Amino acid sequence: VYLAGLVHDAPPALLPAAVFLLSGAVAFCTGSSWATMGLLVPVAVPIAHAMVETHHMTPALTLAVAGSVLDGAIFGDHCSPISDTTVMSTIASGSDHLDHVRTQIPYAVTTMACAALFGYLGTTFLYPVWVGLLLGFATIATILSVFGQRI
Repeated sequence: VYLAGLVHDAPPALLPAAVFLLSGAVAFCTGSSWATMGLLVPVAVPIAHAMVETHHMTPALTLAVAGSVLDGAIFGDHCSPISDTTVMSTIASGSDHLDHVRTQIPYAVTTMACAALFGYLGTTFLYPVWVGLLLGFATIATILSVFGQRI
């Protein structure tokens, strides 16, 4: 209730993107997507629910915030050098740990940026979900065709 009161004046449409970025940062620092979900779902979802009731919005905001916690947690865990899955991937492939982390981050940040811009921000402010999916797909395909290299 206290946190919902603090963000009461903020635009509700910014909440999914903000929670997505916060969740990614927490998971990156802790190295655990499950711990991040366990920490942020009980905090973020009631805030979203309170904003839905206060601003007379559809319950879709609550679902978007719950999803943004999960998405951000998976992103942060995937990029974190202290994540168990990152460490096990490095060991299983026999590669240098920091090289593995450095090669994963550009791909993950690219998809995270597309998800934040076209998904969370775009669909809450500008257009329907299917437009966000198409824009995200087109952007990733363009980035791959411009910057990608054949092996």
